Amino acid sequence: MQAKQLPALNIRRLDSLTINFFGPDLAIEPIRDAVFSTLEPANSIPPLGAYWPGEGGHNAGLVRGENGGRDYYLIVAGGPAAEFRAAYGGYGHETEGADSASDGLANTRALLADSEEHPAAKLASGYTADGHADFYLGSRREYQIAEANVPELFSEGYHWSSTQRSADYAYTLVFEDGWQDYLGKGGERVARPVRRKFI
Repeated sequence: MQAKQLPALNIRRLDSLTINFFGPDLAIEPIRDAVFSTLEPANSIPPLGAYWPGEGGHNAGLVRGENGGRDYYLIVAGGPAAEFRAAYGGYGHETEGADSASDGLANTRALLADSEEHPAAKLASGYTADGHADFYLGSRREYQIAEANVPELFSEGYHWSSTQRSADYAYTLVFEDGWQDYLGKGGERVARPVRRKFI
């Protein structure tokens, strides 16, 4: 008696994607459509600095995920309408969980949940574009990546990062010359929203 051949699906990824379908009872079309709908064609990723249609801003480059997290593209909100002048807030108060050098989203969430007001984080997280409402104030390392790749997208002067240095200071970055510093939380600086596009 011949054993019944079971449906099988084999997916292998090397330099290109290879999909092998086996079995007479395997419904190929729904599986094929489900697999390919989740793939991002390489040629659909816009060049650095270009506006990414439907993503709410410009491609600032690929960021490595932290502690095994997923890599993502950093999307910088576009133009002068996406720049706000505000204080970091909470001078004299250290906000727990807002000191990550890399994770601006975690920093922003900590600032918004804090007992003190943090205007820069609030303005950045309140920004929406292309139907996306997941913007935040970038970390100092996320802004270093943006400064290396797309400094032309940023205006002159100091920009707040979400990375707190101490009770009195938070990190800033000047995009025209790459100067990173930390300044008093009470001063008004530029806050520029960013978001993540996962791959």
